[in-house]
Amino acid sequence: MTSIEENSILSASERAANEFYSWVRQNIIAFLLFVSLYSISYSLLQRFRRKNRITDIEEEEDDPYGIDSLIIIILCAGGLAMALAGFLLWPFTMIATALLHNEIFSGNYYLTWLDVELLVTLWNYAFIGCNISLFALLPFAFFYSETDQLRTFFAKARETLIIMGLVGMLMYGFIYTLKMLFGISNVDELEMLNLFTCIGGALICLKATPRGYIEIFSCISKLPLRPNYRRSLKEKLKRNKMDITVWQQRLENLERGLRSIYSVNNTSRSAILVPSTESQYSYSSEKLYASGIANNIITNRSGHLSNSRNEIIAKINKLEEEEKRLQKDLSHSPLYRNMLFLVLFIVSHFIWLLILGHILYALMKSLLVDDGKELKNLEALIGKQTVSLFGFGTLNEITLIFCFTSATIIGVYSISPFKRIRPRLGKMTVQQIIANVTVLLVISSSWPVLVRVLGLTRLSSAGPYENFSTMTNIGQYLAMAFRVSALITTVFSTLEYYVLRMIRNPSHTPIVNGTSRQPYNHARFYQPPRDRNTDELNLNRYFFHHSPPDHHGMRR
Repeated sequence: MTSIEENSILSASERAANEFYSWVRQNIIAFLLFVSLYSISYSLLQRFRRKNRITDIEEEEDDPYGIDSLIIIILCAGGLAMALAGFLLWPFTMIATALLHNEIFSGNYYLTWLDVELLVTLWNYAFIGCNISLFALLPFAFFYSETDQLRTFFAKARETLIIMGLVGMLMYGFIYTLKMLFGISNVDELEMLNLFTCIGGALICLKATPRGYIEIFSCISKLPLRPNYRRSLKEKLKRNKMDITVWQQRLENLERGLRSIYSVNNTSRSAILVPSTESQYSYSSEKLYASGIANNIITNRSGHLSNSRNEIIAKINKLEEEEKRLQKDLSHSPLYRNMLFLVLFIVSHFIWLLILGHILYALMKSLLVDDGKELKNLEALIGKQTVSLFGFGTLNEITLIFCFTSATIIGVYSISPFKRIRPRLGKMTVQQIIANVTVLLVISSSWPVLVRVLGLTRLSSAGPYENFSTMTNIGQYLAMAFRVSALITTVFSTLEYYVLRMIRNPSHTPIVNGTSRQPYNHARFYQPPRDRNTDELNLNRYFFHHSPPDHHGMRR
C-alpha cells in the first residue's frame, strides 16, 4: 500500500470521526437547550395551574386525580418548550450569524462548536418538535383529560389513542380532498399540514398584532401625570383618613352595644333563674318561657351586630390598603413619569413605523421583482452591518422581532375568542392550559415563516421552513396577500381605536389613573341614629304576641 493511499484512508477516517463528533456535539447542545426550555416551561405551568382536589401537600398521595393532571402537565410542558424554541429561533440565529462573521470571535476556542450545521440542526429539531407537539402530544393530552377519570391509566391511554387515530384519518381525508380540489398533487400531506398551520398562525397575527400594539400604547398612555397630581393625591389621602376615623368610631359604638347586650342577657338570665319562695327547686314556667324568647331575640340581634362588625372591619382594612397605595403613589415624581412617557411614546411609535416600513418594502419587492436577485446590491447597501457583531442591523432586526412577538402575544389575549383562556396565576384548569399551549404552538410553528415573509430579517430560513415559499406558486401569492392584509388591518385597527372610539363615545367621564372622578359623598358614611323608643316598642309587641296566656286566657 502506497503512502498516498494511506493518507487518503486516514483523511477519510478523520473526516468520518469529525462528522461523528460534530453530530454528537450538535445533539448534546440541542438536548441541553431543550432541557433548559422544558424546565422553564414546567415551572411556569406549575405556577399557573390551579391547585384543586388537594389542600395539603401531605395529602397529595391520596389525590386520585393527581397522576392524570401530572401527565397532562408533562405533555403540555413539552409543547410549551417547543413553542418557546420556535419563538427564539430567529434571535438565536441572528446572534450566532453575527458571531460567525465577526473577525474578533471567528477564531475563539469557546465558539468552535458554533457553526452552520448546528443552526440547521436546531431549525430541523424545532420544526419536528413543533409538529409532534401540535399534532400528537397536545391532542393526546386533551383527549386523555376528557376520558373517564375512574378508569385505569392503560384503559384511558388506549381509548385516547383510538380517538386520535380516528381524528387523524379524518384529517388525512380532508387534506387529500383539498389537494384534489386545488390540483396540487405534487405536495405531500405533511407539507400541506404545515401550510395550513402557517395560514392559521397568519390569521391570528392579522387580528392580534395590531390589537397588541394598541394595548401596549394604552399602558404607556397611563404614565403621564397632571401638574396638580400631588395636590389631588393629598386631598384623597385626607378624605381617606377621615373615612377611616368615621368607621373606627362606628366600630367602637358597635362594640359598646355588643357588650351592653351581653351584660343585659346575663342579668336577665340570673334574675329569671332565682328560686321561688314556695320551693327551693321550683321555677316559674312563664318566666322561663319569656327568658327563652328574650334570649332568642338578643342572640339574633347580637348575631346581626356581629355581622355588621365584620363588615365594618373589612371596610376599614380596604381603606387602609387604599391609604398605603395613595402613599406609594404620592412618592412618584410627575417629571420622571412624564419624561418616561415621552421616551416610550417616541420609541414605540418609531419601532412600529419600522415594522410597517419593512412590511411595505417586502411587499414592493414582491410586486416589482419576481426574484430577489436584482435587489441584492441594494440590500447589501442597506444592511451592511447586518452580520456585524451587535451592529445596527442585528440589533435592529432583533428589536423588531421582539416587539412584533410581544405585540402578537399580548394581542392574542386581548381579542374576544381568547379572552376566556387568558393565563392567571394559580387559577388555570387543565383544559385552559392545553388551549393556551395550543395557541402558542400554532403561532410559533408558523413564526419563522411569518418573520421572513414580512421582511423583518434579511436572513433566509433554514431546514423545512425554507420550502414554504418555493414549494408551489400558491405560497408566493399567500405571502403577498399576508403582507397586504397586515398593512390594511394595522391601519384599520389604529383608526378604529383612536378615531371611531371617540366618535362613538363623545361624552364620557374623565378617567385619571384608572379611576373616574366622581363627586365625593360624605353622607354615605353617616347614618341616622337609632330610636331607642322604637326598639322598645317592637320588643314589647314581640313579647305580647309570643307570651303564653294566663289562666283567664288573656295575654300580658
